[in-house]
Amino acid sequence: MIHEIHTRPKSQALFENIRAKILEGHHPSGQWLKQADLESQYGASRSDVRSALSSLAERGVVEYVKNRGFRVFTRSTEELDEIAEMIAALETAAADSIIENATVQDMVETREIAKRFESLIRQGSQAELRIENYRFHDKIISMCGNKLIARTVRHLRECCASGPEVRYMTFDGLQKSNKEHFEIIEAIETDNAVALRNRLAAHAVQSEQG
Repeated sequence: MIHEIHTRPKSQALFENIRAKILEGHHPSGQWLKQADLESQYGASRSDVRSALSSLAERGVVEYVKNRGFRVFTRSTEELDEIAEMIAALETAAADSIIENATVQDMVETREIAKRFESLIRQGSQAELRIENYRFHDKIISMCGNKLIARTVRHLRECCASGPEVRYMTFDGLQKSNKEHFEIIEAIETDNAVALRNRLAAHAVQSEQG
């Protein structure tokens, strides 16, 4: 069973800051996260830094190596493919609930996120694109109404956040991802569960394959 990670208030804020940097791609796969550097950067205590890193390790975002410290998790292509398949399975299973629960305001907010992603294709950084893409998919799965499914998908996406996303390396790949975002929105707005399942499955798998 998936459990929420609980940390002290100060280490929780630090956890969120480091997590955001990893999601944005500032800490690449395999990078060592030196506790002394984090203490200095965030003005945090050693215990708070260690607590935050331990929470990230529980999430599978970083890993602890005995006698070495913490580093951003490195996942094999096979592992990333398996995570993508798990995300696709959960999102497609939630398709009917997403359509049933989506409100007008939900769709307004989702479309705004998609438009921000589109505007970033020409003028944004890879970090900005990563985080906006994460927000888009987090918004979609949150509409399913099942907090456990939404949390699990969120955790799975965080687990592969530091891995390479091939489609973000090319303009054509970004355009394809952008097009799929709006196709997902259209499927929800037209109550087309079959199309939504197909779009979600294809998008999840292709995001790892390019």
